Amino acid sequence: MPLAAQDAARPQSAVGWLEEALAFPLQHELGDDLLMPGLLPPEEDAAQEPAITVAPLSAPQLDQVGLFAASRIGLNRDLWSGMPVAELISGLAALPTDTMPAALQLGYRLLLAEFDPPEQMPPETRGTILTARIDKLIAMGALETATQLLDAAPVQTGALNSRAFDIALLLGEEHRACAQMQGMISAEFGHALQIFCLARQGAWQAAHTTLDVAMSLGLLEPSEAQLLRRFLEEEEAEFLPAPPAELTPLGWRILEALGDPVPTSSLPVAYAHADLRGTSGWRAQLDAAERLTRAGVMPANRLLGLYAARRPAASGGVWERVRAVQHLDQALQHRDPARVASALTAAWPLFERVELEMAFAEIFAERLADIALDDDAEAQRIRWKLLLLTRTRLDRATEIQPDSDTARLVMALAAGDAPAELNSNTMAQAIRDAFDEAAAPDNATTDALPERPSGALMLDALNDIALAAAGDARAARNGLAALRALGLDSTARQIAIELLLLERRG
Repeated sequence: MPLAAQDAARPQSAVGWLEEALAFPLQHELGDDLLMPGLLPPEEDAAQEPAITVAPLSAPQLDQVGLFAASRIGLNRDLWSGMPVAELISGLAALPTDTMPAALQLGYRLLLAEFDPPEQMPPETRGTILTARIDKLIAMGALETATQLLDAAPVQTGALNSRAFDIALLLGEEHRACAQMQGMISAEFGHALQIFCLARQGAWQAAHTTLDVAMSLGLLEPSEAQLLRRFLEEEEAEFLPAPPAELTPLGWRILEALGDPVPTSSLPVAYAHADLRGTSGWRAQLDAAERLTRAGVMPANRLLGLYAARRPAASGGVWERVRAVQHLDQALQHRDPARVASALTAAWPLFERVELEMAFAEIFAERLADIALDDDAEAQRIRWKLLLLTRTRLDRATEIQPDSDTARLVMALAAGDAPAELNSNTMAQAIRDAFDEAAAPDNATTDALPERPSGALMLDALNDIALAAAGDARAARNGLAALRALGLDSTARQIAIELLLLERRG
């Protein structure tokens, strides 16, 4: 079925907004004659003089590495200044994923941008912030961007190599990873991976010997050692042990190789990539693509390509969404207003139910902008939402704006205007107060700026937005006001629009 936006064959960036950012190369490169970042000089008199960290000015520190400058997202590169390393790492690990789409994308940008690490990082903590960022990206399912961040690192460590191998396992690229990482995996991180790669390369005796030594020295977890033993011996028993409670990418890949795969639907979202390797059925690919799109790491057009791949052979669940997308696309191709209105009003609730509204909006907003839907009030209302969610054709959105206080508030936010007064105690009123210069948030966020590190306020704001997504009006006011105080007015407005238009509270 022809679809204008379909382009499944072309490789795409994991996050749509990243394509533009990646067009600009990193400004820092590590020359062969430069000191390795984080290398400390000998201490001549440690008792009298404080230790001094030496690194060339032109070489990026390991924890500073990013895919684009912090200024590209409207933030200063010293955002994390004044934050203890442990607090920053725990804050990054706790970045909310069940939140508004624009807040989710801001979280991704914080993980990918080039920020200076906190001052006076102890030498033993160097690299831990970058590792924490990559761990969070993997947990969020952003494997491609995590790989790009790994590739941008000026030096590789055992921890980074281990993460790179986990990603390769999840993407089905373990053969290439074994070839590239041969001899590079440190003893601290790589015993299980060394054994796995030796076996894949046909060095079975060496793999057995390495496994026996690692087990005798207690270098492997018992469950991991058991899986590796099964893998090496291709154990076939009537009663096989259950998969480990905490399955790692390596353990999952070994079980798959043994013919005992664990369904990715029961695993964290990062495992969903495995169903897109071309070895899974269409239904599994659709489920995986919807999970990754909902997580904000797959472009909507790639999901559209899967929806359009063939005609659904069943009903219910994902098949209804496939059918709805195809019907709406056909109606738009024929530019039949009645068919478009009918298909649009049937499709939108299906995507609201599974929180894929933003993907639906990105696919269809532009194509719907100029269709004559004046005779169908519900279709008109849905189209207006799509235009606002994507900030597409705001001129057209103004023409078809519903007559309500909420609609006027949304349009003021989109236009960058000051919202008008509201007579309400609802979420709309809390959002309006966040954009009222005279109304201070309950926790005096703006007053706290000089006293508290900006990075801590940023992380708190994103947590507040997640609470707002669950219906907490006070958290909405505080989170939005904090983002504005940190200079992210445009992002705060987009989040506010989503809070008002995406009906997820209950």
